[in-house]
Amino acid sequence: MKRSRVSKGVIIAVFLLGFILGSFSGYLYAHVATPTENEIELTMIYSSEKQGWIEELTPLFVQWWHDNIKNYSIKVVFRPLGSSDSMINIITGSIQPVIWSPASSLWIPVLNYLWMKEYDTDEPIVKNGDWTPTVITPIVIATWENYAKEHNITGFNSLHDIAVQPNSDLKYAHTNPQLSNSGFLTVVLQLAAATGKPTKDLVLDDLINETVRKWFRELESKAVFYGSSTGFLADHAVEVGPADLNVIVVYENLVLEKNLNGDPQARWGQKLVAIYPKEGTILNDHPFAILNAPWVSSLQRWAAELFIKFVLTEDIQRLALKHGFRPSNPNVKLDLKYFNEENGVQANITVPIGQPPSDVEVLLRVPDLWSITRSQG
Repeated sequence: MKRSRVSKGVIIAVFLLGFILGSFSGYLYAHVATPTENEIELTMIYSSEKQGWIEELTPLFVQWWHDNIKNYSIKVVFRPLGSSDSMINIITGSIQPVIWSPASSLWIPVLNYLWMKEYDTDEPIVKNGDWTPTVITPIVIATWENYAKEHNITGFNSLHDIAVQPNSDLKYAHTNPQLSNSGFLTVVLQLAAATGKPTKDLVLDDLINETVRKWFRELESKAVFYGSSTGFLADHAVEVGPADLNVIVVYENLVLEKNLNGDPQARWGQKLVAIYPKEGTILNDHPFAILNAPWVSSLQRWAAELFIKFVLTEDIQRLALKHGFRPSNPNVKLDLKYFNEENGVQANITVPIGQPPSDVEVLLRVPDLWSITRSQG
């Protein structure tokens, strides 16, 4: 593969201002282990909010493989990492998975663009037909039950209203948009709220509008934490409780999963509540993408294809329901035993469903807006 003349640092700086390369690479996957003659090693990097579901389905897949595939044994190495963070580590070669599963397919064209630029190639690292949506979850504003009763939070504009009140008690958090899909989409949704535009119609001028930047500074000034990944942010919120963190932006599935596990109620005597922003939300489709990369063998690709088919089976899709995910298999219906107000969520999403900005330059520059307006506390 021919390397480009454009340096790694220049390309990454265009997309992620201030990103520190390789932050988790040593922990995750420093090398591709050499398999035995009859063993296939299947590696996957996935966004952390799927961790509960992935950890439950993994032994089921290994057992399925043992029962059905006789010529090869399977070794699985699945690790969580934020969507944007994992994308950059794939480009730099710090991690070399067979399957990449960011929270949203919006990252696939961005990965392809940066990969082809970095390696001076016309060959994308994710080809058309090599990725499949698996489960669906929207971005929500999550807060504690008591805080929701005290404040009429309906969306990002109402959060902004709370932020600018004298002696505001808002303690806000979302993930770092340079590392995580949910943080990235939080900035997009905040930008849509600040401009009054649909997310797909956002343009570069919106990012440099001083009124918009003032709005951002006022809301972001109440941020007390920026997580590296969404699953870890939800864990942190439950750990520190409502006195230290009362509003976070996460995925719907994490609210449902935490409430089903009972941790918020057990620790703090109240559940988490998902608020679907009235300005609109964005659905995340959690694609499983088989990488078109030199480290992926034909046997690994074959194993990955079987794994994705397994993940889309009705039983495994139903398993995702109790982890708060909406199924992508149309034969699996939403189970109201899980999706109800008692568990802090709604079965029907009644707010507008937005699409990511259609202008790729906007996608590339979104983290810059956060970088210049973020809380420095």
